[in-house]
Amino acid sequence: MADHGLKFEIESKTVAEFRSLDKSGELILQPEYQRKAVWPERAKVSLMETILLGYPIPEIYLAYETSPEGEQKASVVDGQQRLTSLLEFIQNKYPLDGLEDDKLREKFEGNFFKELPDDVRQEFFQYRFPIRRLSNLADEFVRAVFARVNRVNMVLTEQELRNALLPGPFNDFLKDCVAHPLSDLSGVFSGERRKRGGDLEFYAEVFGTCIFGLSNKKTELNERYDKISADFEEYQDRAAEFLKLLTVLSSTLRWVGRTRWSNIVDMFTLLHVSWELRDRLNGAILTQAVSVRDLLDLFQRAVSARKRSGENREAADLLASLAAMVNMTAKEVERIVDEYTSGIRNSSDLGSRRVRSQQLTLLLSAKL
Repeated sequence: MADHGLKFEIESKTVAEFRSLDKSGELILQPEYQRKAVWPERAKVSLMETILLGYPIPEIYLAYETSPEGEQKASVVDGQQRLTSLLEFIQNKYPLDGLEDDKLREKFEGNFFKELPDDVRQEFFQYRFPIRRLSNLADEFVRAVFARVNRVNMVLTEQELRNALLPGPFNDFLKDCVAHPLSDLSGVFSGERRKRGGDLEFYAEVFGTCIFGLSNKKTELNERYDKISADFEEYQDRAAEFLKLLTVLSSTLRWVGRTRWSNIVDMFTLLHVSWELRDRLNGAILTQAVSVRDLLDLFQRAVSARKRSGENREAADLLASLAAMVNMTAKEVERIVDEYTSGIRNSSDLGSRRVRSQQLTLLLSAKL
């Protein structure tokens, strides 16, 4: 058994103690490796009901760090969702809606914490959480404990585990991509996807595709992620170039409402193809940015029209406009759009990804 000098102590803390730690700033609810608070309100209420009933709750993992000056911080390694829900409740941020226990529902349904009787609040503050205390561990071991506990419990996504185990420059670069205006302009990420690290995973996969080529997401993402993370200095120039590409697209494309580029599948293809054609794209945008914008706008509208209705007047007009713009026949452009549309099915399949990229490349190349 490996000996890293790890110290695990079992103790307990009351709700009142957690409240005091939080108010004093000694409790770090969301260390850098932790995911965001994602529990829905019904899960939070269920936990508060468990406390009111006096039932046991799984242990909380806290990593304590004491400075040479005697200052102490406690980081939540496991139990962030529970503690966030607890502190929000005693701060009156949500009421007890949807209680399951008949007696509690009759007494407290719809009540905020401040509306509970004095004796109930006093007893609530005295409820004890079991604590697994980790003392003065190196950051790498705290992260390893976090990942292992959550892997066993199957509560983290793959990206949340990567965030925990692989901090550093590559992770910082992915955060820069997520924070780029393109992410908001496109509307490509839902709130839930952002909460669970899906936005970071998306950019990790796209960047890996730009570096190594198209692949099946499930089979190669982890291997590529590990490689880039371990040797990020080797990829820094291309990372800077990728961020520049995001800026070019954010300032060039027409972002009005939801478009095809608001879909993960289409945005993935747009980024991959734009990367492959980036030198020609940058040159074209200097002289004909409006034409590039119109071309990509007409294309995404034509795909939506064909996907929605097949043969129709709207699609025919869009295809005719595209054909005129790229000096192709309407039939040639129709074949490109229909091939691309067929590649939207089985979206993460390697063959489908290849079809989409080939067709968009064919159309863009005719203009650039």
